[in-house]
Amino acid sequence: MSDFTKRLPFFLLLVALASGILLYHWLGFREVLFGALVCLGVVAIVLSFCFRRPEISYRFRWLFGCGFLLLIVLLGCFVTHRNETKQHFPFDGQQGVYRVEMLENPIEKPRSMLCRVRLLQRIDSVGTVSLHNKAILYLAKDSLAAQLVAGDVLLVSATVTQPRPSGNPEAFDYSLYLRRQGFAGTSFVSAQRWQKVGHSEKFSILAMADKSRQYLLDIYTKLGIDGDEFGMLSALTLGYKDALAPELRESFSTTGAMHVLAVSGLHVGIIFVVFGFLFSFMDRWRLGKRLKPIVIIFLLWCYAFITGLSPSVLRSSVMFSCMVLSGVFGRKSNTYNNIFLSAFFLLFFNPNLLFDIGFQLSYSAVLAIVYFQPKIAGLIYVKNRWLRWAWELAAVSLAAQLGTAPFSVFYFHQFPNYFLLSNFVVIPAATLILYAAVALFVFSPVPYVNVAVAFVLKWILKIMYACIVWIEHLPYSLSIVWIDGWQLLSLYAALFAVMWWLDKKSFVSLATVVCLLLIFFVVDARNCYNSARLNGVVAYNDYKATVLDIIGDEHIVLTTDSLRAELLGADFWSKNALPIPQIVGLDTISECAFVKDGKRYLVLTDNYFRYKKSAKPLEVDYLLVGKAVYPNQRLIEEFVRPKYLVTLADVSERNVQKYKLLTEKENIDFYSVGHSGAWMNGFHY
Repeated sequence: MSDFTKRLPFFLLLVALASGILLYHWLGFREVLFGALVCLGVVAIVLSFCFRRPEISYRFRWLFGCGFLLLIVLLGCFVTHRNETKQHFPFDGQQGVYRVEMLENPIEKPRSMLCRVRLLQRIDSVGTVSLHNKAILYLAKDSLAAQLVAGDVLLVSATVTQPRPSGNPEAFDYSLYLRRQGFAGTSFVSAQRWQKVGHSEKFSILAMADKSRQYLLDIYTKLGIDGDEFGMLSALTLGYKDALAPELRESFSTTGAMHVLAVSGLHVGIIFVVFGFLFSFMDRWRLGKRLKPIVIIFLLWCYAFITGLSPSVLRSSVMFSCMVLSGVFGRKSNTYNNIFLSAFFLLFFNPNLLFDIGFQLSYSAVLAIVYFQPKIAGLIYVKNRWLRWAWELAAVSLAAQLGTAPFSVFYFHQFPNYFLLSNFVVIPAATLILYAAVALFVFSPVPYVNVAVAFVLKWILKIMYACIVWIEHLPYSLSIVWIDGWQLLSLYAALFAVMWWLDKKSFVSLATVVCLLLIFFVVDARNCYNSARLNGVVAYNDYKATVLDIIGDEHIVLTTDSLRAELLGADFWSKNALPIPQIVGLDTISECAFVKDGKRYLVLTDNYFRYKKSAKPLEVDYLLVGKAVYPNQRLIEEFVRPKYLVTLADVSERNVQKYKLLTEKENIDFYSVGHSGAWMNGFHY
């Protein structure tokens, strides 16, 4: 182990920093404890230098390492705390006038213009408060909003709100995603509630990078590249994904080729080779040989900025920079150490990247390729040059899948069965496209030549997409698989145990692999058993429709919108292998009452009782009310007497408060779906 850490010092540093980030999210930041641990780490380091006798110093050499690693763990806690404090937004949900700066050009949506902005100031009657948060504003679509560009300064009257988690089972937590991306919240702004007041003239690297990318995107459009071809080309070469159609994304995701549309190490590597070729003439002079690495590194980082500084691009840029610099100084670069070095610095500057799916997939893929690809390729010796190329490409694809499959299945619940076939198409095509795109930029001022290059580029894109669509429609192109967190950990632990076995070939390492795989299947069997016994009622959190999911011996869904019901419940049903539900429309009162496990449920979506009289109130266990039901005392005194009242997501904030007061007065349990998330009742295994 000591030899391993000497060769890869940044591995332990990375583990310590990541542990500190996780520790902060688990325990929070406690100043007294933090200070005490810092003192403990410093004392351990100082003590390690206090022993004068060599034998005693050698015996306690661990003090320095433990103290230093403890300080790195605490550094992880501190940078995460600083990041969270910096992103704190004290005006969540409060109406105000904000001075904002456009971070990039607006993105056109069906009914609005999406604008990513930086909040500069909040202005009210008390005074002006300086801010440093980011936000997403949806401006009403009009000609003025469409003319905005990065750097424009606006005054907007808005209520910036962090979206509440829906709480729907297996739903994507958009609120958590926004927070980890550094956004204070979102707001819709009508055309009358904003105006442009200027343009920021201060120098900004990000604004300059966005302007440069927009200039290159305009070259594509001017030369007739549009539609799906423009979406693929802009994502593949410049990291601009906003032009990708949902159907196109789905096709690439289903076939396991989505990585090609995310600028990554493959793209940076090709650009690195292109720059090396373009500046090969500098090798003729002594000064040129010294300047060439600096020029290439500078241009690589320019490309990284233009493509949006994604984790995969940053990782690749750091790796290639270290490789080039080590060559300049005559040292051999350790690939693993470069990988861990890049991850360490990325997490130091942005701790939230640890939870970023792109960050996790990028590093798991590159580590698996570096370790497994030579071993897989070495299994078969191929003499023919073209067959050898095909086998090495297959080895890269297999290695990458080994590293990323657990994460992909955990987050996206699908596995592309024809990933090898799709990679044989997209990787050569992506290489040709990148070379052709560079040629297009070089020859864009040259008439006729630029049109010819654009024509060839467009047809390569068309052929690639046609092949992807063909693969997508092959039988059994996609497997739907669900795993939980414990299974994810056991799979990666088993992967590391396989690496251990490949190096040591010991019985213990092989037994470890078997035990970890056994844990995976035991957990899977437990999950399948629990899914088979799933039983209860779910009231989904959705303001557009009422959706009640009744799960038991029969699977029934009561809803006002069957399409919304399928959209909300699809992942939950898939995970638990539930049968296709019987959809029942909430139209009449007879369809709104049901009995489940001896409990009586009543669902009201209109004022059915408002003008009725009753000699005796209807006794029910659970009363669920929608927005059209007026909250008054007579409802729960004369007509319905529930033990538990639930307001659905479409009930207004004002009416929720009225229901809350009524239930407190009548000693009735209360739950608000809009406030607390989806209501899941009666579930047991």
